[in-house]
Amino acid sequence: MPMVEKTKKKRTLDKELRQELSKEKCHEIMDYLMVQFIESNDIHYNYYFDTPDYRLAERNITLRVRTIRKDNTTSCYLTLKVPTIDEDTHLEYNQRLTEKEMRLMVYNNEFPDGEIRELDSIHGGTVQNVNMIRVNRVYAEYLDFYVFFDKISHRGKTYYEIGTRIDSAGTNGRNEQAANFKRLLKDFNVAFQQAPRRSEKYR
Repeated sequence: MPMVEKTKKKRTLDKELRQELSKEKCHEIMDYLMVQFIESNDIHYNYYFDTPDYRLAERNITLRVRTIRKDNTTSCYLTLKVPTIDEDTHLEYNQRLTEKEMRLMVYNNEFPDGEIRELDSIHGGTVQNVNMIRVNRVYAEYLDFYVFFDKISHRGKTYYEIGTRIDSAGTNGRNEQAANFKRLLKDFNVAFQQAPRRSEKYR
């Protein structure tokens, strides 16, 4: 009898620095780093879920399905982000979904089997699709790390952000990356201010 492989549990500490930008300032920094948005590549469809009484938003918890269309392939992920005691840092649970599982979650609010479904002490087990945000993302190498630019579409309006994901390992490296990211912004006369969570801002 063949062995059934158990789904691997994937947990990470997620820390991102994100700065809102005007369209003009975003394109100015992108030109400096020699990148541009390509509408047909790396598109993220982000579906956000909450309980019927919006308890997750009250507790700064994010439950999201992300569908990524990139290089003629489609990938789907279910993510649960729970805040930690460190500022702007979340414990992140990730689960890869089949397209069928994604559709059942997005259109029927049905949790797929897996660790995130079992964490009903966090999400309560009953959630509903409350929002969708479309993001066109492009990465640029800067010094020894990457920054990303996001063109965010929500209910007919467009917004722009620049950000970087901070590695959870090594305090000195984290501090240096954060300092260099903020220095890049300062070079373009932008004083860093952490952008609000999208699940909170775009409702």
